[in-house]
Amino acid sequence: MLGGALSISRLARWLGPWADPRAAPNVPTEDASVDQIRVRIYRPRGTPRRTYLIAPGLHYAGPDDPRMDRFCRILAAGGQLVIAPFIPSYLALTPNARAIADFETVFRALPRWSTQKPIVFSISFGSLLAFALAAKHGSAIDHLVIFGGYADFDETLQFCLTGTLSSGRAAPRDPLNQPVVLINLLPHLEPPCADPDAVVSAWNAYIHATWGRPEMKARERFTAAAAAIAVPAHVQALYDIGIGVAPGATELALSALTRFDSSALDPMPYLPRITNRVELVHGVDDDVIPYEHSHALAKQLVNADVRVHVTGLYGHTGAQRPKLSDAVRELVTMVRVLRVLAG
Repeated sequence: MLGGALSISRLARWLGPWADPRAAPNVPTEDASVDQIRVRIYRPRGTPRRTYLIAPGLHYAGPDDPRMDRFCRILAAGGQLVIAPFIPSYLALTPNARAIADFETVFRALPRWSTQKPIVFSISFGSLLAFALAAKHGSAIDHLVIFGGYADFDETLQFCLTGTLSSGRAAPRDPLNQPVVLINLLPHLEPPCADPDAVVSAWNAYIHATWGRPEMKARERFTAAAAAIAVPAHVQALYDIGIGVAPGATELALSALTRFDSSALDPMPYLPRITNRVELVHGVDDDVIPYEHSHALAKQLVNADVRVHVTGLYGHTGAQRPKLSDAVRELVTMVRVLRVLAG
């Protein structure tokens, strides 16, 4: 009990709305390789309380992303051994069925570092990897913590373009994700792109220049960043549409989506096979995957022990300060979430 309380207090120090998002605890780390998949290990000081296996979200840097690296360090400072893989297709921002197999490969290698059943923690689109693993290896997993997971891949792409859900609710969307939608739908665009490699290279340069910088969500900032990228003239028009500098992305992408087979990215077939405890945590202001997706996932996890935690303290990219009128309620939710993370 005392160890759990100490772990919660350490997590609260770093994950509360009072924490400096640029600071992170200093913990031992090392990199390893599993069948050519890079893996980073974050070690606690002392005997690990639990082992965390991280199912990462879509990000070109993986655990090298300062936000993810900080989170893994915080878990380790709270007494957890953290295993964070660099999943190749997720680094490329193009999720596919191979990512599920790669994540399972890392899971099978866990005895190299731990004899404990892991807690599988997923971030954003990493929820697919966590659900697929639990459906197949649930007895070898302690439980799942799903942060900002998705229930419907196509609807998520549509939300990234329009900010509107199938229910009709409109919410703020992150405009910096629009080129990722186009990257995934590029083979299905009509008319076809004459030089896919060139436009993807330009979009990736833009993504590297803007992601992780909230101020870039302002139109004047991201359009200025887009203009600073050297783009070949023959793909400039499509590049501008993908960024949002020029109109037309929604029409172009929604048409391509009718030809895009997302069945390999559908989490629903895995959910009824999961019997573990599942903690679904979602930011109410998530501007990438709306919180309704966690409620939709909970309804389909019919054989699992499910808890849903919707909070205003954590968005898609980290902690945020609540309004004073909401502070007490949100701090109660935060304590619940920290208990989940403490294992």
